[in-house]
Amino acid sequence: MAKGEGRATGRNTVSGKMLQGFIERLERLAEEKKQITEDEKAVMAEMKAAGFSPKIVRLVIKRRAAKPADLEELEAELDMYLNALGMTTEAPLFRAVGMMNVDLAAREQVIDAFLQLVPMEGEIIVKVGKQPVRLWRDAKGKAHAEDIEDAPAPVVAPRPTPAARPPREVPDVDEAGAFELGQAAYHANEPITSNPFAWDDKRRPKFDAGWREASGSDGMGPET
Repeated sequence: MAKGEGRATGRNTVSGKMLQGFIERLERLAEEKKQITEDEKAVMAEMKAAGFSPKIVRLVIKRRAAKPADLEELEAELDMYLNALGMTTEAPLFRAVGMMNVDLAAREQVIDAFLQLVPMEGEIIVKVGKQPVRLWRDAKGKAHAEDIEDAPAPVVAPRPTPAARPPREVPDVDEAGAFELGQAAYHANEPITSNPFAWDDKRRPKFDAGWREASGSDGMGPET
């Protein structure tokens, strides 16, 4: 068979021409994208020379492209985060209430003002004086307010103290017996760490030696 014979795609085949068409279109798009990028850089440079900040302009473009609801949600969350970090002078909801010319000392006026700020199917918890108030809006858009009664603190049962682990039983054998116990442990499919003797017990190394002798290894796992 001649070299190249039998290939599914070639320069003169239908599939080869189709592939070449796709590649050439992508190459043209890449060239257009490169030109657009260069044009954007030129506009940014011209704008910066005119005294405008490219960084701020990019933010403006991003905000203009955002949906109004998404933008409002983003600003509300940003206000909450900044307020939680102490980076704002007052909470955003209280700032909005302050703009309504509400007497903050009058409980009913404060509640009425916050009722206007409750989101659809959402809720706000406001503490006016000593009594917290729950404000929410139902599916039909009607706002409601109700006092929240403090629930009694749940009684937490003390956690039982875990029982102490019973000490491991040490067999009453001599060093030869410890050696035999090690062999028996291996044959019982127990690891070498099942050695029941303390670290300073002379029988401990005998147990290990018996286990290794029965296994034909050093007890550190299979050799690689």
